[in-house]
Amino acid sequence: MKKLLILTFAVLMASCNQTKIAYVDIEVLMKDYEGTKALETKMKAKQELKAKELDSLTAPFQAKVQSYYKAAQSMSPQKRAEAEGALQQEQQFLQAQQQQASNDLQKETQDNYEIITKTVDSLVGNYAKANGYNMVFGTSGKGTVMYGDEKLDITKQILEVLNKDYSKE
Repeated sequence: MKKLLILTFAVLMASCNQTKIAYVDIEVLMKDYEGTKALETKMKAKQELKAKELDSLTAPFQAKVQSYYKAAQSMSPQKRAEAEGALQQEQQFLQAQQQQASNDLQKETQDNYEIITKTVDSLVGNYAKANGYNMVFGTSGKGTVMYGDEKLDITKQILEVLNKDYSKE
């Protein structure tokens, strides 16, 4: 029985020596990936465009508010209440538009990041298989991998392949 345990232990130790492991710094990868940079630029442009659209709706409302304050003193209480109600309704509409725009942009950004994450995961898997890695860890800073020899860090290689693939698109 002892011989069987020793033999099993020896086989396990021998197989451990053949395991090829690496890690990828996800923060560096996502920061330097051209796809992420393009997404950030695209979403910033969309955000600015949406802000301009909302500003074009807000400017007339602000003019109505100014006009109301100028005329409020000469209005009857009923007219003033009607005008305030109309302004309040319009303000609620504008706030709803702003909230909807914010939600839409946030969802689109999240959806695009999910696509990028799937692309990165797929590429890392293919890279690992093609280069004989048995396991590739992902880390953010040093949170997941407490220590890794720099020789095991394949972030630069993965980033080169990702950016090369992205430039083909």
